[in-house]
Amino acid sequence: MRGLNKKVNSNRRLAKRYKNLNRINFCKFKLKHISKISFLRKLPYDLHDLEVTDTNYIYRACINKTGEPFESIERIRFNPNPQFISRANVVGEGIGYYACAPDISIIEGCQDSLRNSDKRKFTMTVSKWKIKRMLSVQIVCNSKKTQQTGTDLHLFCNATKRKRSREMERKNYRTYFLKTKFLADQYAKTNIKCDEDYYISALHSKTILNPRNNIDGIIYPSIGYLYIGFNYAFPPRLFNNGYFELEEVFHINVEFDKKNYKKYPNWNIINSTRNFDNDRIIW
Repeated sequence: MRGLNKKVNSNRRLAKRYKNLNRINFCKFKLKHISKISFLRKLPYDLHDLEVTDTNYIYRACINKTGEPFESIERIRFNPNPQFISRANVVGEGIGYYACAPDISIIEGCQDSLRNSDKRKFTMTVSKWKIKRMLSVQIVCNSKKTQQTGTDLHLFCNATKRKRSREMERKNYRTYFLKTKFLADQYAKTNIKCDEDYYISALHSKTILNPRNNIDGIIYPSIGYLYIGFNYAFPPRLFNNGYFELEEVFHINVEFDKKNYKKYPNWNIINSTRNFDNDRIIW
Protein backbone atom coordinates (compact mmCIF):
# COMPACT_ATOMS: atom_id res chain seq x y z
CA MET A 1 0.00 0.00 0.00
CA ARG A 2 3.07 2.24 -0.12
CA GLY A 3 2.33 5.63 -1.65
CA LEU A 4 -1.44 5.23 -1.75
CA ASN A 5 -1.98 7.68 1.11
CA LYS A 6 -0.34 10.55 -0.75
CA LYS A 7 -2.60 13.37 -1.90
CA VAL A 8 -3.91 12.98 -5.44
CA ASN A 9 -3.58 16.22 -7.45
CA SER A 10 -4.78 15.15 -10.90
CA ASN A 11 -7.36 12.91 -12.47
CA ARG A 12 -4.61 11.06 -14.34
CA ARG A 13 -2.98 10.08 -11.06
CA LEU A 14 -6.33 9.23 -9.55
CA ALA A 15 -7.10 6.91 -12.48
CA LYS A 16 -3.72 5.24 -12.06
CA ARG A 17 -4.22 4.68 -8.36
CA TYR A 18 -7.69 3.25 -8.83
CA LYS A 19 -6.28 0.94 -11.48
CA ASN A 20 -3.65 -0.25 -9.00
CA LEU A 21 -6.25 -0.76 -6.28
CA ASN A 22 -8.41 -2.82 -8.63
CA ARG A 23 -5.44 -5.15 -9.15
CA ILE A 24 -4.52 -5.56 -5.50
CA ASN A 25 -5.28 -8.72 -3.55
CA PHE A 26 -6.15 -7.54 -0.03
CA CYS A 27 -5.70 -10.86 1.76
CA LYS A 28 -2.52 -9.69 3.52
CA PHE A 29 -3.79 -6.24 4.51
CA LYS A 30 -5.72 -5.05 7.54
CA LEU A 31 -8.91 -3.01 7.37
CA LYS A 32 -7.40 -0.13 9.35
CA HIS A 33 -4.70 0.36 6.71
CA ILE A 34 -7.11 0.52 3.77
CA SER A 35 -9.57 2.78 5.61
CA LYS A 36 -6.80 5.39 5.95
CA ILE A 37 -6.38 5.84 2.19
CA SER A 38 -7.42 9.47 1.85
CA PHE A 39 -9.19 9.38 -1.51
CA LEU A 40 -11.45 6.48 -0.45
CA ARG A 41 -13.08 8.46 2.34
CA LYS A 42 -15.49 10.53 0.27
CA LEU A 43 -16.69 8.44 -2.64
CA PRO A 44 -19.74 10.16 -4.19
CA TYR A 45 -23.23 8.74 -4.26
CA ASP A 46 -26.42 9.47 -6.21
CA LEU A 47 -29.79 8.67 -4.71
CA HIS A 48 -32.85 7.25 -6.44
CA ASP A 49 -36.31 6.65 -5.01
CA LEU A 50 -37.51 3.06 -4.85
CA GLU A 51 -41.27 3.44 -5.05
CA VAL A 52 -43.94 1.40 -3.32
CA THR A 53 -45.93 -0.62 -5.88
CA ASP A 54 -48.15 -3.71 -5.84
CA THR A 55 -45.38 -5.77 -7.44
CA ASN A 56 -42.36 -4.45 -5.53
CA TYR A 57 -40.92 -7.28 -3.44
CA ILE A 58 -37.53 -8.29 -2.10
CA TYR A 59 -36.30 -11.83 -1.38
CA ARG A 60 -33.77 -13.42 0.94
CA ALA A 61 -32.51 -17.03 0.91
CA CYS A 62 -30.81 -18.77 3.85
CA ILE A 63 -29.15 -22.20 3.69
CA ASN A 64 -30.81 -24.50 6.22
CA LYS A 65 -28.52 -25.90 8.89
CA THR A 66 -30.47 -29.14 8.73
CA GLY A 67 -32.91 -30.44 6.16
CA GLU A 68 -35.68 -28.52 7.91
CA PRO A 69 -36.56 -24.87 7.15
CA PHE A 70 -36.10 -22.08 9.68
CA GLU A 71 -38.99 -21.34 12.02
CA SER A 72 -37.93 -17.87 13.25
CA ILE A 73 -38.67 -14.65 11.34
CA GLU A 74 -35.95 -12.89 13.32
CA ARG A 75 -33.41 -15.46 12.11
CA ILE A 76 -34.18 -15.05 8.41
CA ARG A 77 -34.36 -11.23 8.30
CA PHE A 78 -30.60 -10.59 8.46
CA ASN A 79 -27.47 -11.68 10.30
CA PRO A 80 -27.19 -9.18 13.19
CA ASN A 81 -23.55 -9.99 14.02
CA PRO A 82 -21.62 -11.36 11.01
CA GLN A 83 -18.20 -12.77 11.82
CA PHE A 84 -16.85 -12.13 8.34
CA ILE A 85 -16.54 -9.35 5.79
CA SER A 86 -18.76 -9.58 2.75
CA ARG A 87 -19.59 -7.32 -0.18
CA ALA A 88 -21.52 -4.76 1.86
CA ASN A 89 -20.71 -5.42 5.52
CA VAL A 90 -17.76 -5.37 7.88
CA VAL A 91 -17.30 -7.76 10.80
CA GLY A 92 -19.88 -7.34 13.57
CA GLU A 93 -22.21 -5.00 11.67
CA GLY A 94 -25.35 -6.58 10.27
CA ILE A 95 -26.70 -5.89 6.79
CA GLY A 96 -29.87 -7.25 5.23
CA TYR A 97 -28.83 -8.88 1.94
CA TYR A 98 -31.77 -9.25 -0.44
CA ALA A 99 -32.45 -9.70 -4.15
CA CYS A 100 -35.07 -8.59 -6.66
CA ALA A 101 -36.23 -12.15 -7.46
CA PRO A 102 -36.34 -15.53 -5.65
CA ASP A 103 -33.92 -17.31 -7.98
CA ILE A 104 -31.33 -14.55 -7.61
CA SER A 105 -31.61 -14.74 -3.82
CA ILE A 106 -31.13 -18.53 -4.01
CA ILE A 107 -28.04 -18.25 -6.20
CA GLU A 108 -26.53 -15.46 -4.11
CA GLY A 109 -27.28 -17.27 -0.85
CA CYS A 110 -25.15 -20.24 -1.91
CA GLN A 111 -22.14 -18.41 -3.31
CA ASP A 112 -19.84 -18.65 -0.29
CA SER A 113 -20.50 -22.37 0.13
CA LEU A 114 -20.08 -23.01 -3.58
CA ARG A 115 -16.78 -21.14 -3.70
CA ASN A 116 -15.34 -22.63 -0.51
CA SER A 117 -16.53 -26.25 -0.69
CA ASP A 118 -17.54 -29.06 -3.04
CA LYS A 119 -21.13 -29.01 -1.85
CA ARG A 120 -23.63 -28.50 -4.68
CA LYS A 121 -26.97 -29.49 -3.11
CA PHE A 122 -28.77 -27.35 -0.54
CA THR A 123 -32.10 -26.88 1.16
CA MET A 124 -32.99 -23.26 1.82
CA THR A 125 -35.53 -21.01 3.46
CA VAL A 126 -36.55 -18.21 1.07
CA SER A 127 -38.57 -15.25 2.34
CA LYS A 128 -40.66 -12.80 0.31
CA TRP A 129 -41.07 -9.29 1.70
CA LYS A 130 -43.36 -6.46 0.57
CA ILE A 131 -41.85 -2.98 0.40
CA LYS A 132 -44.19 -0.78 2.48
CA ARG A 133 -42.43 2.60 2.43
CA MET A 134 -40.51 4.52 -0.22
CA LEU A 135 -36.76 3.95 -0.06
CA SER A 136 -33.94 6.33 -0.90
CA VAL A 137 -31.15 4.18 -2.33
CA GLN A 138 -27.84 4.38 -4.11
CA ILE A 139 -27.77 2.40 -7.34
CA VAL A 140 -24.19 1.29 -8.06
CA CYS A 141 -24.15 1.40 -11.83
CA ASN A 142 -21.04 2.92 -13.42
CA SER A 143 -19.27 -0.30 -14.47
CA LYS A 144 -19.10 -1.21 -18.15
CA LYS A 145 -19.24 -4.97 -17.62
CA THR A 146 -22.42 -4.77 -15.55
CA GLN A 147 -24.18 -2.65 -18.18
CA GLN A 148 -23.82 -5.25 -20.93
CA THR A 149 -26.22 -7.89 -19.61
CA GLY A 150 -29.53 -6.54 -20.87
CA THR A 151 -30.85 -4.96 -17.65
CA ASP A 152 -31.93 -1.33 -17.33
CA LEU A 153 -28.82 -0.44 -15.32
CA HIS A 154 -27.46 1.72 -18.14
CA LEU A 155 -30.56 3.92 -17.94
CA PHE A 156 -29.85 4.84 -14.32
CA CYS A 157 -26.18 5.35 -15.13
CA ASN A 158 -26.76 7.59 -18.15
CA ALA A 159 -29.40 9.68 -16.39
CA THR A 160 -27.12 10.20 -13.40
CA LYS A 161 -24.11 11.11 -15.54
CA ARG A 162 -26.16 13.62 -17.56
CA LYS A 163 -27.34 15.28 -14.36
CA ARG A 164 -23.86 15.43 -12.89
CA SER A 165 -22.23 16.70 -16.09
CA ARG A 166 -24.66 19.66 -16.15
CA GLU A 167 -23.92 20.51 -12.53
CA MET A 168 -20.11 20.15 -12.51
CA GLU A 169 -17.12 21.70 -14.17
CA ARG A 170 -15.38 19.37 -16.60
CA LYS A 171 -12.46 18.47 -14.31
CA ASN A 172 -14.74 17.85 -11.33
CA TYR A 173 -17.04 15.71 -13.43
CA ARG A 174 -14.07 13.62 -14.57
CA THR A 175 -13.11 13.08 -10.92
CA TYR A 176 -16.69 12.09 -10.12
CA PHE A 177 -16.74 9.67 -13.06
CA LEU A 178 -13.47 7.99 -12.01
CA LYS A 179 -14.66 7.57 -8.43
CA THR A 180 -18.05 6.10 -9.30
CA LYS A 181 -16.48 3.78 -11.87
CA PHE A 182 -13.95 2.54 -9.33
CA LEU A 183 -16.68 1.96 -6.77
CA ALA A 184 -18.88 0.08 -9.26
CA ASP A 185 -15.95 -2.11 -10.31
CA GLN A 186 -15.36 -2.98 -6.65
CA TYR A 187 -18.99 -4.01 -6.18
CA ALA A 188 -18.72 -6.08 -9.38
CA LYS A 189 -15.51 -7.82 -8.26
CA THR A 190 -15.41 -11.55 -9.02
CA ASN A 191 -11.81 -12.55 -8.27
CA ILE A 192 -12.41 -13.11 -4.57
CA LYS A 193 -9.53 -14.91 -2.87
CA CYS A 194 -10.51 -14.08 0.71
CA ASP A 195 -13.10 -12.07 2.65
CA GLU A 196 -10.67 -9.14 2.76
CA ASP A 197 -11.09 -8.66 -0.99
CA TYR A 198 -14.47 -7.12 -0.11
CA TYR A 199 -12.84 -4.36 1.96
CA ILE A 200 -13.58 -1.36 -0.24
CA SER A 201 -17.23 -2.04 -1.03
CA ALA A 202 -17.80 -3.02 2.62
CA LEU A 203 -16.25 0.25 3.82
CA HIS A 204 -18.38 2.19 1.35
CA SER A 205 -21.54 0.49 2.62
CA LYS A 206 -20.58 1.11 6.24
CA THR A 207 -19.99 4.80 5.48
CA ILE A 208 -23.12 5.72 3.54
CA LEU A 209 -25.59 3.54 5.49
CA ASN A 210 -24.73 5.41 8.66
CA PRO A 211 -28.09 6.63 10.10
CA ARG A 212 -26.91 10.25 9.90
CA ASN A 213 -26.94 10.08 6.09
CA ASN A 214 -30.64 9.18 5.69
CA ILE A 215 -29.80 6.62 3.01
CA ASP A 216 -31.96 3.51 3.09
CA GLY A 217 -29.94 1.07 1.04
CA ILE A 218 -27.64 0.16 -1.83
CA ILE A 219 -28.61 -1.60 -5.06
CA TYR A 220 -25.91 -3.35 -7.08
CA PRO A 221 -25.87 -5.99 -9.84
CA SER A 222 -26.01 -9.65 -8.85
CA ILE A 223 -22.52 -11.10 -9.16
CA GLY A 224 -23.67 -14.68 -8.54
CA TYR A 225 -26.23 -14.36 -11.35
CA LEU A 226 -23.63 -12.92 -13.75
CA TYR A 227 -24.87 -9.32 -13.30
CA ILE A 228 -28.42 -10.21 -14.39
CA GLY A 229 -30.79 -8.79 -11.81
CA PHE A 230 -30.01 -6.90 -8.64
CA ASN A 231 -29.00 -7.32 -5.03
CA TYR A 232 -29.94 -5.03 -2.16
CA ALA A 233 -28.09 -4.13 1.03
CA PHE A 234 -30.34 -2.69 3.75
CA PRO A 235 -29.43 -1.50 7.26
CA PRO A 236 -31.19 -3.45 10.05
CA ARG A 237 -33.03 -0.35 11.28
CA LEU A 238 -35.39 -0.51 8.29
CA PHE A 239 -36.78 -3.85 9.46
CA ASN A 240 -37.66 -2.33 12.83
CA ASN A 241 -39.33 0.75 11.35
CA GLY A 242 -42.03 -0.74 9.12
CA TYR A 243 -40.29 -0.55 5.74
CA PHE A 244 -40.89 -4.23 4.95
CA GLU A 245 -43.59 -6.78 5.67
CA LEU A 246 -43.08 -10.53 5.45
CA GLU A 247 -45.64 -12.01 3.06
CA GLU A 248 -44.58 -15.61 2.35
CA VAL A 249 -41.83 -18.10 3.15
CA PHE A 250 -40.70 -21.03 0.99
CA HIS A 251 -38.80 -24.23 1.75
CA ILE A 252 -36.82 -25.13 -1.36
CA ASN A 253 -34.33 -27.63 -2.78
CA VAL A 254 -31.54 -26.39 -5.04
CA GLU A 255 -28.83 -28.24 -6.95
CA PHE A 256 -25.92 -26.69 -8.85
CA ASP A 257 -23.89 -28.25 -11.63
CA LYS A 258 -21.00 -30.28 -10.22
CA LYS A 259 -18.48 -29.08 -12.79
CA ASN A 260 -19.61 -25.46 -13.18
CA TYR A 261 -21.59 -23.96 -10.33
CA LYS A 262 -21.97 -20.71 -12.31
CA LYS A 263 -24.65 -22.41 -14.41
CA TYR A 264 -28.26 -21.70 -13.52
CA PRO A 265 -29.27 -24.30 -10.88
CA ASN A 266 -32.22 -26.64 -10.69
CA TRP A 267 -34.54 -25.69 -7.84
CA ASN A 268 -38.04 -26.53 -6.68
CA ILE A 269 -40.41 -25.54 -3.89
CA ILE A 270 -40.96 -28.20 -1.22
CA ASN A 271 -43.46 -26.20 0.79
CA SER A 272 -44.62 -22.64 1.44
CA THR A 273 -46.52 -20.76 4.10
CA ARG A 274 -48.15 -17.41 4.84
CA ASN A 275 -48.92 -18.28 8.46
CA PHE A 276 -46.96 -16.46 11.16
CA ASP A 277 -47.39 -16.10 14.91
CA ASN A 278 -45.27 -13.23 16.19
CA ASP A 279 -41.70 -14.45 15.48
CA ARG A 280 -42.76 -17.97 14.59
CA ILE A 281 -43.11 -19.29 11.03
CA ILE A 282 -45.89 -21.89 10.99
CA TRP A 283 -45.23 -24.57 8.36
